[in-house]
Amino acid sequence: MSNLEFLHACNASFSICLQKEASYYIDLAPARGENVVKRMRRAIALSPNKPTYQLLSGHIGSGKSTELLRLKFELEQQGFAVIYCAVDQHLQLHEVGLAELWLVILKLILQQLESKGDSISLTYLPNAIAEIEKWMRIIPSINITTSGQRLQRILQTLQDNGQNRRQLHRHMETRLTNLLIVAIEEVTGVAVDRIKQTGKKGLVILVDNLDRLSIEQSDQIFGKGSKYLRQFQCHTIYTLQLLAITHLSEQLQPKGTAPIVLPNLQLCDRNNVVNPESLNLLRQVVLARMLPNIAPELRLDQVTDCFENLETLDRLCLASRGHLPYLLSLLQGCLQSQDPPIRLELLNQVLDSDRTTRLSTIRDRDRQALHECVTSDYALTPETINLCRRLLLFAHHDNQGYWFSSPFI
Repeated sequence: MSNLEFLHACNASFSICLQKEASYYIDLAPARGENVVKRMRRAIALSPNKPTYQLLSGHIGSGKSTELLRLKFELEQQGFAVIYCAVDQHLQLHEVGLAELWLVILKLILQQLESKGDSISLTYLPNAIAEIEKWMRIIPSINITTSGQRLQRILQTLQDNGQNRRQLHRHMETRLTNLLIVAIEEVTGVAVDRIKQTGKKGLVILVDNLDRLSIEQSDQIFGKGSKYLRQFQCHTIYTLQLLAITHLSEQLQPKGTAPIVLPNLQLCDRNNVVNPESLNLLRQVVLARMLPNIAPELRLDQVTDCFENLETLDRLCLASRGHLPYLLSLLQGCLQSQDPPIRLELLNQVLDSDRTTRLSTIRDRDRQALHECVTSDYALTPETINLCRRLLLFAHHDNQGYWFSSPFI
């Protein structure tokens, strides 16, 4: 691989598509203690004709996007049509509300139907679109004719004008909600029928990156709006912010939709004893990015092509504390400075620089909070989530429950 290929594959934001990049993927279920992908897939496979609604949560960096893309691949192998929607590719996350989310999903479904060139006869969706266009004073264009194109123009107009978004949310409280609900039922019903006519088992929609929304947005979508998310006549999975599970417990539990939490890796136990199986899987995560064309069972034999020795690779893995994006960012930092094999001296320089940078962000209040987190019972709060995002605090779990650790205590 070239240096550019190394840097691309080791980028923490690089999402693995199993159809094209299966050699990069490592199944980490043994190190997590639970196979979440299998659990979600079985829920869908066991109910092919009745829509399912699932929520996926987990700490930032636990690998939710990667596992959703793996789920997409496995469901397609089983005969389902799957639409993967990374919301932040369509909307600014601070702009996401229930109405915008509906419009994005409807647009993606229509694009899939319209791309096949079939004529689509719809009644309720055109009425809803016309209502929104009239209210937003969008002038019809002869170049924009399909419903998918019209929805795209509405979404673009909403992004360009914050006042329009606020008015849309007020409009949702009156007439628009009912129009969109029947449109959603109509579009997903037609889509499922068309898909099954082609021999597919059904339609699955995976909506990612909603775990990055604020608590207020999560409450509006998954609390007050949860009953509306069930209007899709197909299988749906949404990511949800971990803190929102506690915040929305009363709304979620009675409906039998307890979120599935993707566990972090069990790299070390409470006494900081390393789990050999987890360490070996992390080794494979790194070596798969650097030696993708080598069989997994042979990669360790060629570790010196990538690192000075196995101990250097292990130091990298242990320094990450099992946080996958952090692991890859450290690796990328090394590759930006030196071609493989990576020397221990360079790795230590990257680790020292990273530690110094993170130390510079710690204030007295942070130190007190870190001490409380590692010495008290595990509790999710806005403060602990913030500390985890800043890589000052790391969450762990075992059969006895969850706990926090910090390299700065």
